[in-house]
Amino acid sequence: MEILTTRFGPIQVRPQDRVEFPKGLIGVPHLKRFVLLNDPQTPRLVWLQSTRDPAWAFALVDPRSVAVTYQVRATPEQLQAIQVAGSRDVDVFVTLNRTAQSFLANLQAPILINRRLALGLQLVLSDTQYPLRQVVNIPAALRKSA
Repeated sequence: MEILTTRFGPIQVRPQDRVEFPKGLIGVPHLKRFVLLNDPQTPRLVWLQSTRDPAWAFALVDPRSVAVTYQVRATPEQLQAIQVAGSRDVDVFVTLNRTAQSFLANLQAPILINRRLALGLQLVLSDTQYPLRQVVNIPAALRKSA
């Protein structure tokens, strides 16, 4: 399948890279179908690209690259939406945002993806242990991509 993106132009997408977010994402609940794309310049960076709207792409990173002891405490009810059987079924990411001065990771709203079933969910953690905006030291290569 080919999709159009504003960041990467037209790209071919493999079926195994698609992810459905039944409840959408915070701020864009109408966007439910995405693909995961590895950044061609930065191995630590993954893009969550909308298949419906080429302008919507979210930079994602492993939260443990930002906070080594990062843990998501999700209830069984929350995980039921993406049919998680065990912790090995889930990949966890946080969004990365660029400001004029720095990069910020949102540690309070992780994105969980059940790769086996291609289902995703964004949680809002009630645990205030993690900040909404954590400054991240980014290598030069990532600065160009994000």
